[in-house]
Amino acid sequence: MNERFASDLVFILIVLIVAALLGFIIGYLLRKKKNASYQALEDEIQSLNVKLAECKEQNQKAIHPFDAILARNAFGGKIVENDLKIIEGIGEKIELMLNNRGISTWQKLSATSADEIRNILLSDGGPSYAMHEPETWPAQSLLAYEGKWTELKEYQDKLTGGRP
Repeated sequence: MNERFASDLVFILIVLIVAALLGFIIGYLLRKKKNASYQALEDEIQSLNVKLAECKEQNQKAIHPFDAILARNAFGGKIVENDLKIIEGIGEKIELMLNNRGISTWQKLSATSADEIRNILLSDGGPSYAMHEPETWPAQSLLAYEGKWTELKEYQDKLTGGRP
C-alpha cells in the first residue's frame, strides 16, 4: 500500500508540475499577445494625435488665413507670417526663447498668459529680462493672428516698448 501511495503521489506531483508549466506558457503567450495589442493601439493613438494636430493647424489657417498684403499696407513693410518680432516689446532673443518653449505662432502666443510669458523670460533669460512687460503681448498677437492689422498698428502706436 505504501508503494501504491508513493506512485500516486509522484503521479500527482508530475501532473501538477505539467499543469503549472502549461499555465505559465499559456499566460506568457497571452500576455505577449496583449502587449503587442497594447503597443499597436499606442502607435495608432500617436499617429492619430499627429493627424489631429495637422488638421487643427490646417483648420486654423482656414479660419484666419495670413494676408501679407494687408499686413504690409498697415505696417509699411514686409511682414512674415508668425514673426513674433512684430509684437511691440519682442526682439530676436525673446522670440528665440519663446520658440524654444514651443510658442512659435501668433495663435500660441495669444493663448499664453502674461504670467507664463514672464516666467519663461525669467527662467530662460535671467533677471535681466525682468524689465520686459509682456502684459500686452497676448492681445497684440491675437490681433495679428486674426489679421486685424490696422487695429494692431493703432494699438501699438499707443504702446511704448510693449507697455501701455
